Amino acid sequence: MESYESLVNAIIIQAVKDYRKAIRFLKHHPHTPELDNDPQQNTLRDKVIKNENERDAAERFFRSGWFEMLSSLDGEVLLKKVCEMEEG
Repeated sequence: MESYESLVNAIIIQAVKDYRKAIRFLKHHPHTPELDNDPQQNTLRDKVIKNENERDAAERFFRSGWFEMLSSLDGEVLLKKVCEMEEG
C-alpha cells in the first residue's frame, strides 16, 4: 500500500508542478489576437498554445473521477490554492 500511496503522491505533485509552470508562463505571455495575427510571433504563439493545453489538461485531471479515486483531496480546492500561490 505504501508504494501505491507514493505513486499517487508523485502523480499529484507532478500535476501541480505542470499546472504551476503553465499558469506562470501564461501570466507573462497571454494569448492575444495580436499574437495570432503576427507571423513573427509563431514560436511564442506555439509555446502559449502548449502551455494552455498543459493548463487545461491539469484542470481536467484535478476535476476528474480518476483524481477522486486517487485522492481524498478536493481538486477544485487544490486548483484554487495553486492559483492563489501564483498570484501572491
